[in-house]
Amino acid sequence: MPRWRGFGGARAPLGQWLRTLVRLVVAAAVAALVVTALGFPDEPAAWAMVAVAVVVGDTTGQSVAASWNRMQGSVVGCLSGAVVQISIPMVAVPIRVAIAMALCLSVCRLLRVGSGWRLGVALAGFFIFVPGAQEWEMVGWRLSATLLGITIALLAVMFVAPDTAATRLRDGIRAALAAIASSVDADVESWLGGGGGDRAVVVPDVSGLRPLVVDRRHEISRRAPLPDAVSAMLDGVDLAAAGVQRLNRYGGEASEAGLHTHIADDLRAAATRIATACAVASRALTDPSAHRDSLADARAGLDTVEADLEAAIERLRALGVTPTARAAELTRLFGVINALGLVAMGLVRAIDALR
Repeated sequence: MPRWRGFGGARAPLGQWLRTLVRLVVAAAVAALVVTALGFPDEPAAWAMVAVAVVVGDTTGQSVAASWNRMQGSVVGCLSGAVVQISIPMVAVPIRVAIAMALCLSVCRLLRVGSGWRLGVALAGFFIFVPGAQEWEMVGWRLSATLLGITIALLAVMFVAPDTAATRLRDGIRAALAAIASSVDADVESWLGGGGGDRAVVVPDVSGLRPLVVDRRHEISRRAPLPDAVSAMLDGVDLAAAGVQRLNRYGGEASEAGLHTHIADDLRAAATRIATACAVASRALTDPSAHRDSLADARAGLDTVEADLEAAIERLRALGVTPTARAAELTRLFGVINALGLVAMGLVRAIDALR
């Protein structure tokens, strides 16, 4: 899928960027139409555009959090400017501006408003600059335009090309699970075939999904996993990915005939169980309760992986083939087995988080 480098330098799928663009354009156009139809003065009306710009985010959860923060900050900012204007009207304007902005910031910090303090501080400072009798009227217009812009932006995010954090998390984890299953299968077959086989699939880095867990907390979904469960699942997938990275080192190396052939069935069985667990976990991301039995079966299969691999080593010992193997071959053998065990351990943690 084509990817677009955003303003922050991070790469995101072009489709996600286009959805954000559509929501921003629609929200701005509707906000401009509403404030014009309601007869807002030009300068306060522009604050609706500012509100749209700061609220529209990449996901619904991000936008919900931003809208609540901006609403709080806007109210606190107007009240802070009003308090300073009423209590010390004879003080020089620069000093009043500084006091109003400092007061707004302090109150926002006490109330844990979040990033909305920036908009609040701006409103507090602008309050002081409005001349005489017009101050209350102009601040009222500004606050109304700001709240109107926030509301329109939030509605646009929710109903115009919606893109939730839960959806992005689900798609990202599914991609990682699919890559884990494919990579394990390719590595095992390559090693059993003597090395030099198909190149293993690169497992995506799930660390980029972690900020979405915070956004997920602001979204309502009865069936998708809760944020804490998603965070725990990411830890498990991350551990499984680390096992795959180890396995990748051995999959392309030459394997001596006569040693790995004795445990080929065990390694293939382990890869099959891992692939089954990845598929079950991927399906359960939409509704864990509907796949509870499948998750239990997949976990039971993963529990046998380590025991089966230990049994395979004991079988090699009983056959008397390990004393004749070179140290390098034994290192590769135990490296493959340990890597498969690490992948299974990570998937067990991921499935436990879903159950």
